[in-house]
Amino acid sequence: MKGALTIAGREIRSAFATPLAYVVIAGFSLLAAFFFFSFLSNFNNQLRQTMLFASVKPSLNELVVMPYFQTLEIILIFLVPLLTMRSIAEEKRSGTFEVLITSPISGAGIVMGKFIGAAVIALVMLGISLLYPAVLIVLADPEPGPILAGFFGLVLFALSFIAVGIAVSAVSRSQTVAGVISLVVLLVFYMLDAPAPLVGGELAEVLKFLAPSSHAQTLIKGVITGSDILYFISVALCGLFAANRVLDAQRWR
Repeated sequence: MKGALTIAGREIRSAFATPLAYVVIAGFSLLAAFFFFSFLSNFNNQLRQTMLFASVKPSLNELVVMPYFQTLEIILIFLVPLLTMRSIAEEKRSGTFEVLITSPISGAGIVMGKFIGAAVIALVMLGISLLYPAVLIVLADPEPGPILAGFFGLVLFALSFIAVGIAVSAVSRSQTVAGVISLVVLLVFYMLDAPAPLVGGELAEVLKFLAPSSHAQTLIKGVITGSDILYFISVALCGLFAANRVLDAQRWR
């Protein structure tokens, strides 16, 4: 574990020594702010109309928080590859990969260190995005439970996709190629349940279960279930295991 933390510390320092981490965090924060206040403005418009023509007050959770978290999911699909594309591919390009895999740190330690480094940056981004719903809790009356559950779902979503991105980076020698492949893989993975209405039957249920979007949607609605948590943990472990196997194969090549 000490080796993994050493790698993680190096990854974090390296990310913040270049504009990459700042650009990704700033870009995510600006997009989060834009969409949050867009949804909030739409809520205010509906609230004014409701006060004039209806008696049922619109829900902050349904009209602001849920679509906000759903939008952040989509943004993460595009930004996670930027966090993971350089994790191992850059080591190969710069010539430090051979030194890394011949060090006393195991392949699992290297992969875990890379994962922790990218996860810390992702958690910083998500922590900033939580500030906007937190303002609602202070100034308005949304249900805090669904907000926390939705944020928890976003964290699981991001961590599982980071693990997949690191696995893709492990098989590439170019960070640009790794980033593009990661983006394609994550997009296809996210939309895995899109053909479900067309195929129907048991295959549709399998596609829905395998798609991360359906599990994240449950958490965003404020419902935390063991199966959804286990799903994201399993995806993350599969990604880390695949990356470890690739490194072990290259270690003895």
